[in-house]
Amino acid sequence: MRRLFTPTLILFLMAAGLSCRKETAMERSYDLGTSRALLSTGELLLDGQDAAPALPPETLQKLEQTPEGRQLVGVLQAQRLQRELINEANLLLATERYNDLAGLLERAQRENLATSQLLELAGLPQALQGLRLYCARRPYERAADLEQNLDFLRPWARQLQELSPAFQEFYQEQQQQLLAMRQQEAAAAEEKVLRELDRMLASTQSAPQGADFLAQAAADFPQLPILRFVQRTGDQWHPTDALRTQLAAKGFLARASSRERLGLELAVALTWNSLGTELRQRLADEWRDVPSAVSLTGTLLRAVCLRDIGLFEEGIVAWQAQAAPGQLLRDAPSYLPEAMAIMNQTTTGAPADSWRLPAPDFATVLIRLLEAAQ
Repeated sequence: MRRLFTPTLILFLMAAGLSCRKETAMERSYDLGTSRALLSTGELLLDGQDAAPALPPETLQKLEQTPEGRQLVGVLQAQRLQRELINEANLLLATERYNDLAGLLERAQRENLATSQLLELAGLPQALQGLRLYCARRPYERAADLEQNLDFLRPWARQLQELSPAFQEFYQEQQQQLLAMRQQEAAAAEEKVLRELDRMLASTQSAPQGADFLAQAAADFPQLPILRFVQRTGDQWHPTDALRTQLAAKGFLARASSRERLGLELAVALTWNSLGTELRQRLADEWRDVPSAVSLTGTLLRAVCLRDIGLFEEGIVAWQAQAAPGQLLRDAPSYLPEAMAIMNQTTTGAPADSWRLPAPDFATVLIRLLEAAQ
């Protein structure tokens, strides 16, 4: 701020010095008060370190007697008003009175008192109000809500970033959070699809609709992990080379995460009839080395693949636990005919072709199961 009045002050001091040199020993016939007022004002300015001093009334009176003095008084008064405006603006910012701050800035510009410091605050009240609203709505539970509010804040982001390094870090964190939420929601949506597919494939009644369900899900979620392992031809899903490679690799189930195993187990269920004896045997070898399957369909299929009726009974219990009450009477778990064939082989030593036919309902299948166990 000192640069605003320094040239004028120098002229005033030069004028005062010239006036003093013209004096002689003779009796002075004029008043030196104006010169002294200029000198004392200069000293006050130097001591004030850019702050406009509060001049004594008598000094102001002397300065008002010359054009230069009046000009200096005007400069000092304008500076004091500007500093008062800045102090008031800081107070309004600290107390979050953003509407009052906007009014103050408009008044300062209207009265030509808006300094560069004040002009930096132009638009800041709206920006801070927007930031306050953004923070008040947190935490955001959905990525869509977070994205919408980041769009709301975006018009003021650049100004806030320029004024505050802390806001730059905050804004970057919010963008990273948005990306993480999108990824989490996508993973949750994909798992929901796979769990519904698992429920369908584990049921004798709804398993035939599983292929169409996955086809529709593929249109909505093209990044579904299971789509790497299956491909559709007509109304059937067939294994891809990626699935065949996985099944041929030793230890692939043990290395896979739960999410990866879920997709693999359902892919195997969808393509079971196309896998062939060799890959089915490889799958049996892998399933012997893992304690359990991660899907209900995989639990039932694992029992059939390992030819273990005890494991299949555990699968029946799990299927009953998740089935709707009415479903227990009109439906049955998948692969029950295959399990019954295994049980019949175990008890009679010869396969029974009648068990390979789908059971009409769970009650009838249960009766057959009890008969076979006798």
